[in-house]
Amino acid sequence: MSGEPGTEESELDTRERLVRSAVEVFLEKGYGGARVQDIARKAGYTAGALYVHFPSRTALLGEAIVMEGESIIDSLIQHFSVTPGNGSVSRALAEYATAESGSLDVLLLEALALASRDKECRDMLAASLDRLEASIGAQIDLAMQDSLIDPSLDAETLGTFFSSWILGTMVHRAVGLRRTDTESMFELCERITGSMLPGWTAPEINP
Repeated sequence: MSGEPGTEESELDTRERLVRSAVEVFLEKGYGGARVQDIARKAGYTAGALYVHFPSRTALLGEAIVMEGESIIDSLIQHFSVTPGNGSVSRALAEYATAESGSLDVLLLEALALASRDKECRDMLAASLDRLEASIGAQIDLAMQDSLIDPSLDAETLGTFFSSWILGTMVHRAVGLRRTDTESMFELCERITGSMLPGWTAPEINP
């Protein structure tokens, strides 16, 4: 029953198992070929049990994007907790940008294709990306409070920048565009992140 101890945790476990199973099936068969029955069976549940937690495959795809995305963002954000200027943030960003395509890249590409012709999916994708942007924004606020990022910068603009960069990177990898080498990307990221440190001043531009 819903009021019993441990039930809420069990519900979360069930949702996570369903989402992880959905990720596997989506990657194997694509969104169009993935059946609700296949996802439920892989997770060890019936299709009816799946619908208790998710009203549609589209809702599952949205939750999969959020879960996979938050895992990646958490991994990147961890590097902002180190001493500013030692290159670890730039290294993490460079390695992410030049890595092989992953599951989230494929899921996002599927969602973007669906969103172009399906309003339910478009609304789902917007809601999912809003949640990811909120996660990025929360970490930027913390970094500013800890003086890891110049507090004079606009946090919302920074959030949009990082969100756009992460999403653009995923699409770039998912469609198989040419990747640059990690060291060249690292040098560029060093310049970008260096400009966000407290005390940095923009160089004068001669007219």
